[in-house]
Parts: sequence; structure tokens; C-alpha cells
Amino acid sequence: MSGYTLGDRHLNALRQVVVAASLDSPDVAVPWQVLAGLRTLLHSDLVMFEGVNYERERSYFSQICADNAQSFTSHIDPSAKESFWNLVQLSTPNRTCLAPANVAKVIAPTDTLSMQQWRALRLYVDYLAGSRASTPCQLLMGIPDGYDRQLRLLCFRYTGRDYNRREHFDLQLLLPHLEAAYRRGQQRRAAHSMTARQVVIMDLVRDGYTNAQIANRLDLAEGTVRTHLNNIYARLGVQSRTEAVNRVFGDGRRMGSRSTSP
Repeated sequence: MSGYTLGDRHLNALRQVVVAASLDSPDVAVPWQVLAGLRTLLHSDLVMFEGVNYERERSYFSQICADNAQSFTSHIDPSAKESFWNLVQLSTPNRTCLAPANVAKVIAPTDTLSMQQWRALRLYVDYLAGSRASTPCQLLMGIPDGYDRQLRLLCFRYTGRDYNRREHFDLQLLLPHLEAAYRRGQQRRAAHSMTARQVVIMDLVRDGYTNAQIANRLDLAEGTVRTHLNNIYARLGVQSRTEAVNRVFGDGRRMGSRSTSP
């Protein structure tokens, strides 16, 4: 970004978010210090980090940091967001508040709409603005999280100016750190959610073993291996071996390939 200079105070605010992203906090999606640091850096009244399944139109976790209030849940009633998805379909263009599911990107509604157009959307009028007299401004970071799934960081500012290009750039700069913080915690949570047998099977899947090869190595029926994998997919919320490996071991790990039985 041309003309973008960092003062000491701004640099320290960025550094605090980066340091916070390295903390271990497997009980929530990302360390609370990350969201608190983003609230300060981006002058936001509320920061929400959530996982969204676009195909099913539901969230699979939500973590919210606001003034003197924090909340995290991984069990979200689908009806809680039903009105949101209905209004997304009624708003035109209806993807204004949704970053592309398969692209890591930072966007704001006013990137493509005027403030007047943004305020006129049904999604804004009936869901975001609610009873507030002020105009909520929004900045959104989207990170792909598997098939038709996305990690969404939403920043809201209820008074004052809209988010500017420097704040877009700050959030884009911090995107890999936020994703890394989530993936580390995700790997810990995935490992804790699986049985010892399932962990062994996933180690072999990562190394490229087929179901038949895993069954032969562990002295199991091939159908039992398939059942274990289906249970793992359901527990992790994935649909393939590759997604499961990424969810358990991280996106940097590549599956091996074995054409013959060990």
C-alpha cells in the first residue's frame, strides 16, 4: 500500500496481535488476546470470529469480543442465523457481506456499494442495524476452511467513520497470523476429539495408506476402517481424507502415496 507509514504506537499494536496469535488457547477458536488486540488496532466496538458452512447456511462456532463481554460457543442452534441467511437471499447484491468462500480476502460492504446503498440493503436494515440509531460499519476477513466452509472475522464500528484502506491493509497483513492461530488450536482440538485408534488411523492416512493397507497393518476389517474414517469425518466436519489430514495435521502437511501394501 503506497504512502503507508508505521508509527511506533501503530507498530506496537500490530506486534501485540502477532504475539497474541502465538499463544496456546485450544479451548477457544483463537486466543482472546487476538480479538482484543484487533478491537484496539482497528478501533472496533465488536469483533466476531466464526466458522460458516455456506452449503448448510449455518455456523459451526462463534467467538465474540466486545466491551467488557466475551463469548464462545461451538454448539449453535441453526435457527439462530436463519433470519440472517434469509435476508442475504433477499438483499441485492446478496453476497455483499460474504467474502468468496474459496479465497482468503479482506472486504467491506462499501468496497462495492455507497454508504447509502449499504444502508438500504434488507440485510443491513433488518439484521445489522436493528434498533441502533448509529450506522454500523463493517470490515470482514474471510479464510477458506474446507469445502464450502469459511472462517470469518467481522469487525463492527457503531459510530464514526467507515473503515479505511490502512485498516483493510492491517487486517490483510494479519490474516496469516490469525489463520495460523486457529489451525494450531484446531489441531489440538481435533486430536483431543479422537480415540487412540482413530489417531493411529489418521497417521496412516496422512502417510498415504489406503483403507485396505490400513486394515492389513492394524489387523482390522476394511469395513471397520471405513467406519472409523466416517466417524472421524463427522467429528471434524469434513468430507474427504485430504480435508481430514489438513484439519488434524495442518495445511502444510501433504498426504503420501503408497501403491502397494506395506
